[in-house]
Amino acid sequence: MSAFKAVTNITLSPELTQLVVGTATTFTATVTPSDATNQNIVWSRAEGVALSISQTTNGKSVTLTAGASGTFKLRATIANGVVAS
Repeated sequence: MSAFKAVTNITLSPELTQLVVGTATTFTATVTPSDATNQNIVWSRAEGVALSISQTTNGKSVTLTAGASGTFKLRATIANGVVAS
């Protein structure tokens, strides 16, 4: 059995974008190290306008659809507490 390897960083791509109301935009998370044991990401809206969040089956990307004009902050969290937003 291999040793547990914790996630040390999450990077979101794209970092900044402007969502158009009703148009879907996909964001992807890159986990470091790439061979970390638990790479399960929980996606959430940290603040801002209403968003529809649809997570992909592998969990490393999410599609957002803005329900209104305005700003938002997206958050990706790993089980060990590492957060990207």
